[in-house]
Amino acid sequence: MFFGRYVRFLATTALAFLLLISASCGGSSASSKGNDPQSGIIGPLSGNWQLILLQQEPTPATELLVSGFLQESNNTFSGSVSGPNIVNSSGTLNCGGVSQLTGTANGKNVTFSMSPGGTVFTFTGTISGDYLSMSGDYQAQGGACFTAPLVGTWNAFLIPPLNGSFTGTLSNSSYMADLTGISPAAPISVSGTMTQSPNIGASNATLTGTISATGYPCFSTVSVSGTISGQNVILSVFGYNGSQIGVLGSPATPAIVSSTPNGPLLSNGDLSLGKATATTVVGPCPALNVGSGSTVTDSTVVSFSFQ
Repeated sequence: MFFGRYVRFLATTALAFLLLISASCGGSSASSKGNDPQSGIIGPLSGNWQLILLQQEPTPATELLVSGFLQESNNTFSGSVSGPNIVNSSGTLNCGGVSQLTGTANGKNVTFSMSPGGTVFTFTGTISGDYLSMSGDYQAQGGACFTAPLVGTWNAFLIPPLNGSFTGTLSNSSYMADLTGISPAAPISVSGTMTQSPNIGASNATLTGTISATGYPCFSTVSVSGTISGQNVILSVFGYNGSQIGVLGSPATPAIVSSTPNGPLLSNGDLSLGKATATTVVGPCPALNVGSGSTVTDSTVVSFSFQ
């Protein structure tokens, strides 16, 4: 009798132990879901975002751009964004500037708002499966920026940070075309590094780095510093003695960051070297006689591929 009770005791204890192990394994599996929207935990929305607003009403359809950095935690996010620039019927620029953005995420659904120029824009939409893009509808009531309400759709894309090394080219060099007599001139090979400052929820982040060129008379190595907001990059270029010798991109025509399978690509930006003073034109390139004068400046188009 005693032996039978002892066997039943051991069997019961073993079963309880197995159930405990099973429960523990199940809990571990649930906690490892991480980005599973069904668990109420979404992927991080923190980062540099480019928003493209398609204004559908009032007509004509107009594309508006907004960019900046978001910080997300516990299904809420906030940050600062720049834009959109809206031109009214008289040609006056309204809105623009920098605005705070706040919102919430629930699974794959997002809602957020911003108020550039004192006019509130409200957005609703969904997050993509890979958490790298969002899209939806927006509206804004007439007010400080414009008289008629705005209605439209929007898309947003997470822009990868420009950190690390890159290789690329400077193309369509006007100086090299004059020097070699070949137009367009052969691309100039370049390499360098870039560092992007941490995301603090501002409308832009700082970029610093260097560019080294091969067989280019205008410079062998320069340093750069500037900003990135969404896709838009604007950099100042400095020579060996620390003085500014040029710019890469401008507020009207910034260089553009895009995502590729191999990493970020910085392209479509004009690198302009040299500047005019009150009495002459100065630049980093050796004086080159062309036509009725000489040139010490250059203009090229950049394409930098980050690893």
